Amino acid sequence: MIKKIISMVLSCVLSLLLSSAWAADVASQVAVQDEFPLVVGHRTLTTFRVGILAYSSKDRVEAAQLRLERVLEAARGGHVRSQPIAPPGMGVAILLDDQLVFTVQPGDVNELAGDTMDGMVENAVTQLQHVYTERTERRDPQQLLLAAALSIVATVLLAACFWLLLRVRVRVLRFGHRYLTVPVARVAKKTTGVKLSLLNQILRWLTSLVLGLLALSLFYSWTSFVFAQFPFTRAWSEQLNEALFGFLSGVGLAALNAIPGLLVVVFIIVCARYATRFIHFAFSRIERGELHLGFFDRDTASTTRRIMSFLIWLLAIAMIYPYLPGANTEAFKGLSVMVGLMVSLGASSVVGQFASGLILIYAKSLKNGEYVQIGAVEGTVAHIGLFATKIHTNLREEVSIPNSVLVGQNVINFSRLAAGGGVISQVVITIGYDVAWRQVEAMLLEAAKDTAGVRTDPAPRVFQTALSDWYVEYHLRIALDEPRRRLEILNDLHGKVQDVFNTHGVQIMSPNYEADPAQEKIVAPENWYPAPAKKPQAE
Repeated sequence: MIKKIISMVLSCVLSLLLSSAWAADVASQVAVQDEFPLVVGHRTLTTFRVGILAYSSKDRVEAAQLRLERVLEAARGGHVRSQPIAPPGMGVAILLDDQLVFTVQPGDVNELAGDTMDGMVENAVTQLQHVYTERTERRDPQQLLLAAALSIVATVLLAACFWLLLRVRVRVLRFGHRYLTVPVARVAKKTTGVKLSLLNQILRWLTSLVLGLLALSLFYSWTSFVFAQFPFTRAWSEQLNEALFGFLSGVGLAALNAIPGLLVVVFIIVCARYATRFIHFAFSRIERGELHLGFFDRDTASTTRRIMSFLIWLLAIAMIYPYLPGANTEAFKGLSVMVGLMVSLGASSVVGQFASGLILIYAKSLKNGEYVQIGAVEGTVAHIGLFATKIHTNLREEVSIPNSVLVGQNVINFSRLAAGGGVISQVVITIGYDVAWRQVEAMLLEAAKDTAGVRTDPAPRVFQTALSDWYVEYHLRIALDEPRRRLEILNDLHGKVQDVFNTHGVQIMSPNYEADPAQEKIVAPENWYPAPAKKPQAE
């Protein structure tokens, strides 16, 4: 009993070893090799992917080409058929006039790509039949002459079509100018200002585009027809047609597949559009003072509206990106990375300007219409942008100051406190100790009283700011009604000060006074208007 069990176990082990060896041998015989197509006369008959016994797929291609040349030379009937190889499952033989040319093995079928044995066999039979027919036509002079004649006729027809297209282009432009662009220009000139020359240019572009596409189609048809007439290039014609129709079908399928994504894109754009319109409506009312919200005011409403609209469209673009056709392709990803890198490298200064603009706007250090002095620039604030601020000076100049520069400057705002009593300006003079300070104060106040544009409330005041070695320093401080007229008012005040001091015989030795001159430096009233000065009519 034990001997029987041992013998059964040994027999099982031996059978397993033999079956494994047989399976390894079979696997080595049908091991997948590199793909080698069998190409004859520009036609691919089939593709060998496995070897047979000691022959690799490359050896099979070389042997099939030699055998095919020999069979083609001897063939007379040109009958191509297929025949299964016994036993079943060993492949299919392709025969030409009952002569074996090559075989199609089950391992040659690329099932992952959707190929089948029947499809590969049918394609091999069809292509081999074309090879035999074209080889026969090459030896027939009458067939070649007919192909040449048909090609010449097709070429003449193509030239005639091109000539006709040129004539049609002239007629279309003439007809369009008379009955299309001229009437449209008459109406558009009154509404949009579009000129006739622009409409004619657009008509020429559209006509050239349509006729160019038509000419390209005719040239493609001529090329395909001529290639199909000759056995040497007939395969090129078929490949050309397959490539074109494959491309068009691919484009069509891609367009159909992109329709749902494009509908989502349109929906996102519409939502973003209505959201921005609502924001524009709300913040426009805040700017006009019709709506009051605690977080926003009229000064920052415009900037907040633009920032929120920008953020909405930025979010919309981020949501649209995955639904765009080709968004997942490597080319689109590479382009996105390149654009992002360029923006990140070149936008550092722009981001700084933008941040400085936000600081200026929301800190409310400046407002449109205020009269300010920024460094050496003095004028009225015309516009506060996100990147630069525009100042209109008294010299009728527009100065654009980058916001990053403006943030680092000292800004003197003459208008911010003017509503509560005018903007304060001052005139500084130095007078010697031999003149009574009460007289100097009275003369300065008299000059301020006679100057138009100087406020009486608060009243002008005089301060003695320094008692120097040779003179006393007096500051006349006045309040001005109009900050924008500061230079004009100060000019008038300076003239009044000189007139008052000259009238009372007091000389001004500013900016420094060290000693009395030999002759007093004053101008008598009768000498106030020497030539070419003219005395005003009112005086």
